[in-house]
Amino acid sequence: MSYGTKTANIMDIPLSVSSVVAPHLGDNGYKMEGLNSIRILSVDNCTLSDYDEGDGDEPFGAPSLVVPDEQVLELAYNKSMLLRIQRTQIQDIPVSSFAKQVALQQANEVFVPAHDAYSLAKIFAARPSGNIVALDTNDYPLSFSKVVSKAKTGGAGMGSIIAWVTYTFADILRAKINFTGSDAGYTEGKNGFLGKMAGSPIVQAPDAYFFAGVHAIVADKRAIINVTPKMDPKNGGMVVIDPVPLFSGVEIQLRDRGDTFVLSKKARTVATLETAASTTTTTTTTTTTTTE
Repeated sequence: MSYGTKTANIMDIPLSVSSVVAPHLGDNGYKMEGLNSIRILSVDNCTLSDYDEGDGDEPFGAPSLVVPDEQVLELAYNKSMLLRIQRTQIQDIPVSSFAKQVALQQANEVFVPAHDAYSLAKIFAARPSGNIVALDTNDYPLSFSKVVSKAKTGGAGMGSIIAWVTYTFADILRAKINFTGSDAGYTEGKNGFLGKMAGSPIVQAPDAYFFAGVHAIVADKRAIINVTPKMDPKNGGMVVIDPVPLFSGVEIQLRDRGDTFVLSKKARTVATLETAASTTTTTTTTTTTTTE
């Protein structure tokens, strides 16, 4: 017996991957429209002196000379993808908006994860060495709380603090929720939502977005500049060329250009939870700092 077969007019594409970084961060007022880099000035703290009323010349002690430091933020994240689809494929496949669906799949499945992993790596790279907390496998909640305390010691405010944790760490942390009482966090944790812990909202992210041995990154959102992409593959960074010279079909150009920075004077609000091995991980350079 013969059975008829036809191609469905709806293409099977992966479910959209949501960003774990962009929805939670902004540019904090540092705009880069029409610019490839910006220079940000800051000054170091000075030292206290004892006021001496008996010293008629310098009761304040020796003066401190204030010299601004420069932090140059230059866009470095610039990714692209070039796709071509033969016209016969478009003509003979009964999938509506085939080219657009192909492009959106690449934007969701490739561009979003890559940009998120890059941004978390930049934030991670900015943490001071003194803000690294070693994971105590006997007490995950306490370990996480220590990371939040490190960030707060650096000036992070509870109203603007945020934590990214790996799925694996979140699973273990959730399994260790055993407190009782009226705290809403208990119910949320048992239902699969971590909510806040140690006062910090928790964003769960794939383990692959982190360096090996890194379990959590805590930071104050005011310390981070998440540049609004100049080109986003979902919005303004997608160009469809039809017709294409010397090619029978359409061409799709996808671009993602932006960056993520940590302000040098606020980097002390970045803290991490790591295993001992990860403290030696080579990280990317977050910024360029010069002094005149």
